[in-house]
Amino acid sequence: MKIKTRFSPSPTGFLHIGGVRTALYAWLFARKNHGSFVLRIEDTDSKRVSSDFVSDVLNSLTYLGLLWDEGPIYQSHRLEIYQDIILFMLKKGLAYKCYCSPERLDTLRKIQILNRQKPKYDQKCLNNNCIFKKSNIPFVVRFKNPSEGVVKFTDMIRGDISISNYELDDLIIQRSNGMPTYNFCVVIDDWKMNITHVIRGEDHINNTPRQINLLNALNAPIPKYAHASMILDSNGAKLSKRNTSMSISSYINAGFIPEAILNYVLRLGWSYKNQEIFSVKDMKNYFNLQNISQSPSIVNDKKLLWLNHYYLSKLPIETTYNYLVSYMNKKKIFLDNKIDIRGLLKEFLKHHNTLKEFISSYVYFYKDINLFDVNNIEIYCSIINIKILKFLHKNFCLLTDWNKSNILFLIKQSVSKFNVFFKDVATLIRIGISGRAHTPNISTIVFYLGKNTFLLRIHNFIKYIQLKMYK
Repeated sequence: MKIKTRFSPSPTGFLHIGGVRTALYAWLFARKNHGSFVLRIEDTDSKRVSSDFVSDVLNSLTYLGLLWDEGPIYQSHRLEIYQDIILFMLKKGLAYKCYCSPERLDTLRKIQILNRQKPKYDQKCLNNNCIFKKSNIPFVVRFKNPSEGVVKFTDMIRGDISISNYELDDLIIQRSNGMPTYNFCVVIDDWKMNITHVIRGEDHINNTPRQINLLNALNAPIPKYAHASMILDSNGAKLSKRNTSMSISSYINAGFIPEAILNYVLRLGWSYKNQEIFSVKDMKNYFNLQNISQSPSIVNDKKLLWLNHYYLSKLPIETTYNYLVSYMNKKKIFLDNKIDIRGLLKEFLKHHNTLKEFISSYVYFYKDINLFDVNNIEIYCSIINIKILKFLHKNFCLLTDWNKSNILFLIKQSVSKFNVFFKDVATLIRIGISGRAHTPNISTIVFYLGKNTFLLRIHNFIKYIQLKMYK
């Protein structure tokens, strides 16, 4: 038997960490067992589905490298298949039309709750279809769930689970507008797509007995089920698609790279010995369903930051270079092609947690400095500073071999000539070329900025001080 798994998100919100963990577990299980991975988009809820959310799912999975072998398959393109099977079920007495109004169902539910009964449909329409045969009264289609016996299945994470059929409702499989429901479409798709293993969140456990009964009624094979524990936010609440701060796209926009996100998501409920760091190759080798915890996991952004910093520090420069260039292009940030980006990464990336943090720390490499916006710049407006800057400008103009040693030598030369502290000259230069009083090593910053840009900014700083002093 060839292993076949699926990830089947409903695009009614942005893909969050919980969804990606489901996708990752299903993807890894398929890859480890030399099987295939299907991406299915469950988009039959037209009122809540958005093309933006569909794009978000596709882009997020692609960014993370969780590429699918089949798909994306859209349920909205398969309506004829579902409707044909529903007609078959009606003819065979496996399903029936229910004409009960929402008001009646609401009253029934309230009475059952008042009597401390489990709310469920009372099968009023089970044997009354002939009465409404030619009626224009709207109806839904319900699955005729077995009234006796027990549904049993072995969850690959939680072990044996059983539930009495008496506890189950006659599931609605088609709405009054003719659209099939989620639970029905899932069953038909898993059957028709030959899905062998369904890996999903524990919030679907209650759906599993109903889906098994549907499959049994259709004489279809039953896949094996594995339900992973919930992921909670820092407040202990269930993750929501409407919480955009927890979406994968928000992490991508914040400059988190695939290796870190995957490693982080993997460990939300799964472990292998005491290992913390897992390459994708490691994940494929070590992953198994038995090591998935039954206890909920809690989001920990500090852990994700740590992992992202780790990977930014350890990955080959060419890999981080590609990530950075791609990130900057998306943000419409363009560096001068004379700037050695790889050099900047080697020098400074290890000091930062995310690509966004890195880019934000070195704005002056790709954005002109507006000296009028620099805080407390007035304290640098003095005659002595004009002299120092002019001396620096003159000597840097004459510098032919642009390297860190020569740059440092010229700065020290100005310190000696004007009998000032090195830190004062360094800070003066920083303000002029970056608009900041604090940057990394000054000779390194000047080196990567480049001779032409450095001279231009020093020249502008001199003019600014003169303007302020002599206006």
